[in-house]
Amino acid sequence: MMEIYEMREGRPVRTDSFHDDVWINLVAPTAEEIEEVLSFLKLDREAITSALDDEEGSRTEVSQDYTLILVDVPTREWRNSREEFTTYPLSITVTDRAIVTVCLQEVFALANIAAGKSKSKSVFDVTNRARFVLQILFRIAINYQTDLKYIEVKRTAIEEALRRTTRRDDLFELHELESNLVYFKTSLSVNASIIERMSKQSRFVSTPEDRDLMDDVIVETNQALEMTMTYSQIIKGTRQLAEADLNNSLSNVMKFLTSITLIIAIPTMLASFYGMNVRLPGEDSPYAYLALFGAMIALCALSIWGLKRKGLWRR
Repeated sequence: MMEIYEMREGRPVRTDSFHDDVWINLVAPTAEEIEEVLSFLKLDREAITSALDDEEGSRTEVSQDYTLILVDVPTREWRNSREEFTTYPLSITVTDRAIVTVCLQEVFALANIAAGKSKSKSVFDVTNRARFVLQILFRIAINYQTDLKYIEVKRTAIEEALRRTTRRDDLFELHELESNLVYFKTSLSVNASIIERMSKQSRFVSTPEDRDLMDDVIVETNQALEMTMTYSQIIKGTRQLAEADLNNSLSNVMKFLTSITLIIAIPTMLASFYGMNVRLPGEDSPYAYLALFGAMIALCALSIWGLKRKGLWRR
């Protein structure tokens, strides 16, 4: 998918034609769309296709014809019948004629910019290339925080469910959330180093306004990284608590089954004695069966009472 935007009154407006000072957003582009963009910008294929490899690492690349910034962005996808979080590479290619963003998945940060939504820094202008790039990075950091807060909401819901009963599905979901945070932590760590490197380059920070925005980007990215590490520790603790509860429940079940086995052994033992082919007390009495049955019940009740006093009779 290819979208072309021009800026009008500080807002992106969709257009169908290529011309100078536009923002070209490519999402899982086709070969024809890539060729159209390359033909317009007169660039090599590598300038805009780096993000099409989902294993590509974050980096910056400066050439005579373009500047490439490759960062990881948060996205959502369905795995195991659940909405999961992951990261994908996003390339931002800055040229004299346009800015091109490429990703294999739709990026919420770019969708918000395209819709004219912004938490702050609401005036967009492609002619100021450095500022527009920093605005994209700012929105990416904000989207990381938004997804992290949603992950925390999911963790809280699972913890509330664990208070009622512990299920295997809850453990698997906690494990998946923990895995998602590993992706976030790795991506944010690399992004932070890329942004730190950009902050020292004059092409991205040439005015006091750019410096203020760059500082905001650094602060929000570092905050997202700290949130990731904090939530990761919390989820780890929740998962360990759930595992301990499962182990404790299993232990209680085993204790109860062992107690049942001991109780059942009493009537079995008495019945075995009176099933022998030898003379036993009271075997000629017509009430021997009732006496034996009563003795079984009394001994079982006494044994249960003793196990309860010892704390060994638990369901």
